[in-house]
Amino acid sequence: MAKHIVTSEMIIVLIALITAIVLFATEWLRVDVVAIIIMATLMVTGVLTPEEGLSGFSNSATATVAAMFVLSAAVQNTGIMVPLARRMEKAFLKNFWYGFILMTIVVGFFSAFVNNTPVVALLIPVVIAAATKSGNNPTKILIPLSFISMFGGVCTLVGTSTNILVSDISKQYGFGAFGMFEMTSLGIIFFAAGSLYMIFIGVRLLPNHESQKNNDNELDSNFYITNIVLNKAALVTARKLKDLTYLMTEGVEIVQHSRGFERNYQPPLDISIEENDVLKIKCNAEKLKQLSEKRGIDILPMLSRNVEEQHYSNPVFVEAIISPESALVGRRFRFVDINRIYQATLLGIRLRAGFLSKLMKHERILSGDSLMLVMDRSSMNHLKNNPRDFILISEPKLTSYNLRRGLLALGIVLAVILVASFKILPILIASIVGSVLMLLTSCINAEKAYRSVDWKVIFLLAGAISFGIALKKTGLADLIAHQMISLAGDYGPIVLLSVLYLLTTILTEVISNNATVVLLAPIVIAMAESLGISSKPFLMAITFAASSSFMTPIGYQTNTMVYAAGNYKFRDFFKVGFWLNIIFWILATLLIPIWFPF
Repeated sequence: MAKHIVTSEMIIVLIALITAIVLFATEWLRVDVVAIIIMATLMVTGVLTPEEGLSGFSNSATATVAAMFVLSAAVQNTGIMVPLARRMEKAFLKNFWYGFILMTIVVGFFSAFVNNTPVVALLIPVVIAAATKSGNNPTKILIPLSFISMFGGVCTLVGTSTNILVSDISKQYGFGAFGMFEMTSLGIIFFAAGSLYMIFIGVRLLPNHESQKNNDNELDSNFYITNIVLNKAALVTARKLKDLTYLMTEGVEIVQHSRGFERNYQPPLDISIEENDVLKIKCNAEKLKQLSEKRGIDILPMLSRNVEEQHYSNPVFVEAIISPESALVGRRFRFVDINRIYQATLLGIRLRAGFLSKLMKHERILSGDSLMLVMDRSSMNHLKNNPRDFILISEPKLTSYNLRRGLLALGIVLAVILVASFKILPILIASIVGSVLMLLTSCINAEKAYRSVDWKVIFLLAGAISFGIALKKTGLADLIAHQMISLAGDYGPIVLLSVLYLLTTILTEVISNNATVVLLAPIVIAMAESLGISSKPFLMAITFAASSSFMTPIGYQTNTMVYAAGNYKFRDFFKVGFWLNIIFWILATLLIPIWFPF
């Protein structure tokens, strides 16, 4: 049949598909930039008309997700989560399991109705502080915090942007949008199964770095990199490297000694030292704080000699993780003026990619990179006013909250959900009206509302939607669907559903979950049409799978956040997440056909 003929347009789209997957996985370019490049390519090559290529920006899913960002930010802005976070901290201090169960309930509930990223960002410093004070290890709590937020996200239509996106695709293809609580009953089963797994198995599989701190290799999971420039005060009693006693202690590793163009890697302790020599060191956060107050050295991570020495009347040290939503992601360190923008001095850097020997200033900033900053306590608001840029894991204290506005914000979110649930208004209109009410009631101001929208996600959605149109328009979606049916169709739709769930899970671990569902949705719809069965179970399979990225720290935003905060290794996620993915895969294979018959 004609639809099986491979055309030049199909080849263009297929090349674009492969290119997108590679770029998404390698993070060589930002995901939103990749999406826009692909969109532009499809229009330039004539695969899509300008109207089709730009239709993603006017798509109802894109606008709904933008409005939901504002609603979530307004709830966060009122600080209504703060009293719950304080209660949670007290619970962990009283009993680990009491705190863990309370965290599961609170995070699961809020993640079902608002964006889980700010929820996790708020609770990271809370659980770290509570774990430290109670003698527990934060590594036992942070991965569960991220996973639980994902469990909650599959319980309602507005739990994640992925749910909204697949619902809108279903509507566009004439199969109707998802109901607000259509996923809830099955989502609760997934939530319960995931939570029980984490309580009885997952926590025990998580690392306990405290028990391994004597292992030299563990330094690499908790170090900051910085450069120390020696001045005259350092040389009063020191002539050789070994004379710098404050560096000859546990928790400090001298990586390199530099003098002019001379470089000595892993320098011997009897090497001579002179004024203006540079030492590249690896050390933990506490040691870095001590070194910053030491006379005789200047700490210059970027080796920029133009930085003026800062004196703070009330200094505070902050560990800040680059958020997945940060505008800094993709920029080189040398082009970011930390002092001017945030009124802080950069002391050290911990890269998500690990230690690199080349100059740090040439490195691109990635989500999950950690910065050690020092600033005056009065300047903390410069960081707090940019919550999308940083996750503060050593913030001095929780911020205040406005109970009246917090309850009002929750009431507006509840009204949006009820109005959309009873189909009084479409979810798009309800969420936009809710955002306007948040502005009118001062739950959030206009400036914060604009900043709350993750434009990276918006551009990614717009580009991915146009790509989905290209898959359908060129017939490539139908061709891939027929190939999949020919390979697994003889085993029945349940096996196909199982394969699709597994495929979605794997793709989500290496590329964006939103990009994954946009690529697969046209294919699964074409597959269902070819088999003459309902597309709903297939769409639900990819929806649930795309929100179940447990095996890597890069598959989901909250995973990246806790990855850096907990000093985890890549294998920690795989060790816990692999079995969780298997459990969810089995549950999906068995239960989705029951809840959503073919």
